[in-house]
Amino acid sequence: MLAEDPGLGDNSLENMMSELDGDVLVWSAASHAGWAIWGVVQAREDVEAGTTALEFDYIGYAKGRMAAFRQDLQRFGL
Repeated sequence: MLAEDPGLGDNSLENMMSELDGDVLVWSAASHAGWAIWGVVQAREDVEAGTTALEFDYIGYAKGRMAAFRQDLQRFGL
C-alpha cells in the first residue's frame, strides 16, 4: 500500500521509488569498491610493516567486497 500524499499520484510515487532503487544500486557498488580498496591498503600496510600476526584478513575482506562489486556491475549489464 502506498502512502497517501495529495501532491503525489501513484505514478509519480512509483517513479520516485524506482529512481531511489537505482540510486541505491549505484551507491552500493561504489561502497563495495571503496571498501575493497581500503582492504588492499590495510593489507599493504601490514606487509610493509612486516606484521606476522595479522589481526584481520584484509585481503580476504577485499576479495569479498570485490565479488559484491562485480555482482552489482552484472546487474547493470556491465
